[in-house]
Amino acid sequence: MIVDCAIYRDGHRTEGPEDLSDALGEARTAGGFVWIGLHEPSEREFDHVTREFGLHPLAVEDALKAHQRPKLEVYDDSLFVVLKPVAYEPETDTVTTGEIMVFLGEGFVVTVRHGEGSPLKAVRHRLEQEPELLGKGPTSVLYAVADATVDHYLDVATELQADLEGLEAEVFSPEDGGSRHTASRIYDFKRQVLEFRRATGPLALPMTRLAGTAPYGVA
Repeated sequence: MIVDCAIYRDGHRTEGPEDLSDALGEARTAGGFVWIGLHEPSEREFDHVTREFGLHPLAVEDALKAHQRPKLEVYDDSLFVVLKPVAYEPETDTVTTGEIMVFLGEGFVVTVRHGEGSPLKAVRHRLEQEPELLGKGPTSVLYAVADATVDHYLDVATELQADLEGLEAEVFSPEDGGSRHTASRIYDFKRQVLEFRRATGPLALPMTRLAGTAPYGVA
């Protein structure tokens, strides 16, 4: 479903048109861009967006199916980026991952969210308070989304470090003696670390490519 649609001009928000078919034309006429946010869209819901913005069919397939690794795809007139935001639940010591797909082209940004733990709502709100940054166009959205995602990685890494220190204290405690409970916690911790690595590790290559990428192609 579409959760937000707005046109931004000179770093300031104006509400998007009721008819999505008019959004891109209005944005380009105004010298700005349109940002459409979707949450777990169905194929039928996404079909309209695909047609209006000329999204690449391979990227569209990835966005609908989810379960993608972090990556960057460069097409003739657009970019497609997959990010994996992570969330940490301290009560259960559990790491969960979501997915954010970003389509970036001339005059538009389309973000697709799967799962929870996404920073998109907070990112949009923060950007709308920084018109100078938002005024730089669609690339400002990609920058802000990637920045928020990576910043949260550091928060989760800190939580995992605290869990590790707790486990170490428990393992070497004379009262513990290597109990089954501790062994189970070690196994669970390793599983959470692996989940975290699967989300964060593959991001290095696409971010390196992105650093050397022109607005719609690789420099």
